[in-house]
Amino acid sequence: MNFPTIFDWLERFAFLRGYPAALGVLATAVIIVLAWEWRLAILALAAQYLLLGLLYVDMLDPRLAVAKVLVGLFIGIILAITAGQVSWGRLPVDVLPQEAAQIRAEQRVQVGPLAVPLSGLLRLAAAAIMALVVWTLTREAGGMLPLLPDAAPYFELVVVGLMAFGLLALAVGPEPLRAGMGVMMFLAGFELYYSVLTQSAAVLAALAALNLLIAVAVSYLVQRRYAIPALLD
Repeated sequence: MNFPTIFDWLERFAFLRGYPAALGVLATAVIIVLAWEWRLAILALAAQYLLLGLLYVDMLDPRLAVAKVLVGLFIGIILAITAGQVSWGRLPVDVLPQEAAQIRAEQRVQVGPLAVPLSGLLRLAAAAIMALVVWTLTREAGGMLPLLPDAAPYFELVVVGLMAFGLLALAVGPEPLRAGMGVMMFLAGFELYYSVLTQSAAVLAALAALNLLIAVAVSYLVQRRYAIPALLD
């Protein structure tokens, strides 16, 4: 019995290549910015790397594209294990449940019959504005990023979108996990752009190592924040 290889899976999902994959990447970026649940954010990040693999197939040797996907999945595993070790975002040891409840109550606004977190509304507004800005820039400016191929305009959309939403996640993410995901999204956008300019295996390997190093650093910061009181920082 022959089991399908990862190359077979890439072939099966070939219908998603191009604009569908590009829009999917941006959708996962929005989810990462807005997600209130760690599981959802990590799942969105893993899906983002899978969709990026379909974009890499258009410019890289399929084996290198598969390597990119595997690095992304390793990053997702590292973050999932870390989140599990800190009980998926339980309160840090230096924050009492009563304090957290009071802070949550103070940060909610009444929208009709619902009490909505103010931070969630602000993230939603910021994500909507960012999506509009990215779409406008890439649709009307055209050629905003030099040396991108004219035959693949969706690359510019993905590169600009990932960098923009990566910075947004870094700005609105007070906790290390969301901020770290912002850094990785920004780096993913830069890496996609750089892959268009050069296909050097050595450089791509260095970027993959940098991604894994950042994931390990984020893992350490998350564990430190949730395991050690802030007074000891």
